[in-house]
Amino acid sequence: MTNYLVRRVLGVVVVMFAVVTGLFLLLHASPVSPVNQLAPQVAADPVARAAVEHRMGLDRPLPTQYLDYVGDALRGDFGTSLYDGTSVSGQLGRALPISLELGLLACVFAVIPAVLLGVWSVLRRGGVVDHGTRVLSVVAMSLPGYWLAVIALVVVGDSHPDLLPNAGGFVTFGEDPATNLKVLVLPAIVLGLATFAMLTRSLRGGLADAMASDHVLFARAMGGSRLLTLRRVALRGALLPTLTVAGVLLGGLLSGTVLIENVFQIPGIGQLMVTAFQRQDYPLALGACVATSAIFLLLNLVVDLLYPLLDPRTAAGVTRDKPGRAA
Repeated sequence: MTNYLVRRVLGVVVVMFAVVTGLFLLLHASPVSPVNQLAPQVAADPVARAAVEHRMGLDRPLPTQYLDYVGDALRGDFGTSLYDGTSVSGQLGRALPISLELGLLACVFAVIPAVLLGVWSVLRRGGVVDHGTRVLSVVAMSLPGYWLAVIALVVVGDSHPDLLPNAGGFVTFGEDPATNLKVLVLPAIVLGLATFAMLTRSLRGGLADAMASDHVLFARAMGGSRLLTLRRVALRGALLPTLTVAGVLLGGLLSGTVLIENVFQIPGIGQLMVTAFQRQDYPLALGACVATSAIFLLLNLVVDLLYPLLDPRTAAGVTRDKPGRAA
């Protein structure tokens, strides 16, 4: 188990290092300089432009800038915003909890109905519930999230404007929990709809295959009821492939907030990222991308660590195809 844990953590560290390096190089390869966003008289004056670039450290060699950035980022310092001079870490600290709350609500609206419908459709396989679940999941996956968010904003905004952020701005959970949750329910449903559909299909397919397997049929022949056999035997085997899908989808909920937050005007990290790119605020854009990538990788690490609890052979490096051999 220790070796499995070390391998997974090292893998996350390597991927995170590659992500930071790639994002840093891509942003600095842009032909547009952040100095161009300053006052026209500064951007047009070579002397003033050089002075500003020197103050920002943009005239230093790229490897030096990269090593300085990585060193500061490891200490939690992502630099200062080029737009207003505020701390990037401070802005991320204010925006990230909002996006995490939105993502958590979306997970609740996606996972719980997916598990209930997936199990119910297998228990009623071939019936109305099963067919309805399959149709619902296909429709939910086919609806573009951005289009659905706009439609929900227009329809709900006309009939129930109190479910949207009011003119006074977004209310955080600490300020008013009831109002905060009421405002986030609709964006969370829109954000989690596609994840709900894919999890439902994955779990239903895994349970259907598991229920047709020999060990489940043997358990049924020994007198186990359909529900008891599904809960104790089939569900355990069906959760592994579903957990793999869930890790990617739930991690993607955070990146999906970029569109949803901008439609519903939620001041999370998604809206912060879009604003940073529009202003060509490189430190803020890079910090937001790095934070989003880190959370995505951490969620997938958590999913990887759950595998040994469902299948101990995973930690031992034993493949499912060759259960008698160690990898």
